[in-house]
Amino acid sequence: MRARSASAIAIVIVVAAFIGVTLYSGIFPPFSVVESGSMQHSDTWQWGTINTGDIVFVKAASDPLKSVITYVQGRTMNYSTYGEYGSVILYNDPYIGAVVIHRAIFYLSWSNGQPVVQGYSNQSWMEVTSSYVLIYDMGYSHRNFVVFIDQFRNESGYITMGDHNLATLNYYVKSLNAYADSDQSLGIDPNPVSLKQVQGIAYGQIPWFGLIKLNVMRLYGAWPQQDADQVPHNAYAFLFVSLAAIATLVTFPYSRLKWFSGRGKHKQ
Repeated sequence: MRARSASAIAIVIVVAAFIGVTLYSGIFPPFSVVESGSMQHSDTWQWGTINTGDIVFVKAASDPLKSVITYVQGRTMNYSTYGEYGSVILYNDPYIGAVVIHRAIFYLSWSNGQPVVQGYSNQSWMEVTSSYVLIYDMGYSHRNFVVFIDQFRNESGYITMGDHNLATLNYYVKSLNAYADSDQSLGIDPNPVSLKQVQGIAYGQIPWFGLIKLNVMRLYGAWPQQDADQVPHNAYAFLFVSLAAIATLVTFPYSRLKWFSGRGKHKQ
């Protein structure tokens, strides 16, 4: 009877936690599984960064211009998430038909034909011209980053990018000594991400456990091999150890502990 009561209490706690997270997030479901390695900071699993197979919580962004802190703003105010400046957003990408989890680098708008970068105030580590935006010493790879904005003239939206993409892809612009690895340059979403596309802001994470869902998807061909190959080293090992620990806690014969304790007292 006590075991059943403990199980019932555990279920109530889990349900209450889920409801609480959902209410706080203001979106359903209040989490998303990371399916690829475009945000990873290493080939080995790292805490505090976004890895393939992690579950990130999502908070609704009803007014992105107020709630999303871009890389440019974050670097100015020393605000970071997941190992880098600024917010990571989830946005609906109609070109690939999926939700993308990438960092918001800056919000671009236009005034009298001239680009306006939200948060730009002549910082020494970036340049804004009528044709491109250049940011120096960016990311864990410390590469220079460039996005050519003249192609987006009079279009407003977020320029977005995966942390890992900047560090590993080689779309190098020699004349500026910089890499053009934004989502818009790579064609992931060829246009700036509009405010309507922003689904939410990522916060927190549950490591590894999303790999369970991804491998079920893989059985049905819904998780490509190229993404499966990006799972960082140690992620599966950590998952198996965690599952073993949970199974031990659930199946452990706690009643025997009381029995042994009772025998000890009787002998004394």
